[in-house]
Amino acid sequence: MGGWMRCAALAAALLAPAAPASAAIVSTIVDNGDGTFTYSFEVDNASGGFDIASWSLDLEFASPDWNQLDSFAGGDVVVTDPDWIATVGIPVSGLSAQDFLSLGPDSDVLVGSVLSGFSFTSSFQPGAVTYYEFSAFGDSATGSVVGPSVAPIPEPGAQWLFPIGLALVACAVGRRSLLGQG
Repeated sequence: MGGWMRCAALAAALLAPAAPASAAIVSTIVDNGDGTFTYSFEVDNASGGFDIASWSLDLEFASPDWNQLDSFAGGDVVVTDPDWIATVGIPVSGLSAQDFLSLGPDSDVLVGSVLSGFSFTSSFQPGAVTYYEFSAFGDSATGSVVGPSVAPIPEPGAQWLFPIGLALVACAVGRRSLLGQG
């Protein structure tokens, strides 16, 4: 195989999508209109490489504003599957964590399946949150999902407001100078 063929084959191999080895934690956020947000999560293990026995949100604030226990135990976290619980977590790198644990191997999120029904309400705005997932046999993976954060995701287009405002001020100042009013 010629040099350019080897390069093309290597480029094709590097650009080919890799098969996911972990489940995806997927979130849906509802703005409740009262300064709070309801965060709902599902574990999508349709293409994962191991069964999920627990998963955790690593949070960048010390004290969540919701009771981290599941509603079965009197907390604020809804877990619709009675074979899963929610509890205060031990953060991997953040300041606090929200943990979700399967009560047995029969309730793990098996490869090829999806489990939804995890939710809670918080006044922390949506932002990027790191999640960790674990198997009962020591497998683990990490990723990022939208969840409660101290660094909210800016509104679409908001990142352009300051530069546009600055340009408008510069134009106004320039116009005044041209008209001799400066």
